[in-house]
Amino acid sequence: MNIQLTDDAIIELAREGGIAFIPNLRGERRFALAQLPEPQKQRVCNVLEQALPLGEPEDQAANLGRGDQRYFRIQITYATHHEAGSIVILIPETAASPELEALWRDGQ
Repeated sequence: MNIQLTDDAIIELAREGGIAFIPNLRGERRFALAQLPEPQKQRVCNVLEQALPLGEPEDQAANLGRGDQRYFRIQITYATHHEAGSIVILIPETAASPELEALWRDGQ
């Protein structure tokens, strides 16, 4: 999976799944890379670059969220002079790094 995390990218990170839907546990975070200070932008990009290979595109991850399994949903939206698009990657909570969980929980 080759995803370029450039300043035009907007990242939405949420934790979903589980038996009961509890909105406060979802806690979606949104990061517009162009608006972040350079140190925070580097941290967000580093965490995502390490996490993305652990996940699957949303349309290929049919088994995630069954039973009590939670997962992280990462949506990357981008628009350059040449193309625009969006990709959604799902990462099982059990495979996620502590850094990804901290990024979701703390927003930094």
